[in-house]
Amino acid sequence: MKGVKAWKSDANMILARVPDAAKTFEGLKARKVLVKNVSKMHPLLANCLRLTVGTADENAQMLAALEASL
Repeated sequence: MKGVKAWKSDANMILARVPDAAKTFEGLKARKVLVKNVSKMHPLLANCLRLTVGTADENAQMLAALEASL
């Protein structure tokens, strides 16, 4: 997805850097998709969100909401 950098993960969560974590977080929340904004936890996590992997349908909903929220 253009503007998103995601790191490989072996867990059920993915770390993704977006252009504006606060704006994207609020957009996702407005679309009823909850993620964790970790951008203030450490300087290396600037503009990062933690996305949790769910079912195929939940993942499709999250990706559509993420794209619309960028």
